[in-house]
This record gives sequence, structure tokens and C-alpha cells, in this order.
Amino acid sequence: MNCPKCTCEKRVKSGIIKGNQRYQCKECGCNYTVELKSTAKPQSMKKQALHLYLEGLGFRSIGRILGVSNVSVLNWI
Repeated sequence: MNCPKCTCEKRVKSGIIKGNQRYQCKECGCNYTVELKSTAKPQSMKKQALHLYLEGLGFRSIGRILGVSNVSVLNWI
């Protein structure tokens, strides 16, 4: 998380806006937010989990096949 203006690494927290942490650069005073990458799984994976569940597979088996936790599968279905 470097400053987008001067690429300095020195920063302090400067509040929250729309649920995202804001930072202020100690060198140039620029305020900026860092966008977090989404960890959401694709809709196609959720559909595949539902299809496998309807075929009779359990949550743990589906999780192993798709590479996600069985709790995620449970939440999707």
C-alpha cells in the first residue's frame, strides 16, 4: 500500500469511508483508500455446488471437489 502520488510507504490511518480504510501519506499528505480484492467465488461455482448437492453428494465432498470449505458450500445451498 504505497501512496499513489509519491509512492512512499509511510502512512497513517485517516478514517473510514464507505467501509474502506482511508490513509494519509506522511510525506506528501495525500489521502487515499486501498481497494480490497473481492474474495467472492464465481456464480458458476455456486451453481455447480447446487447441482452436485442435488445429485446426492455431501457438503464435504462438494467442498473437496470445488476446492472450498464445506461451510461455504453449506452457505451457498
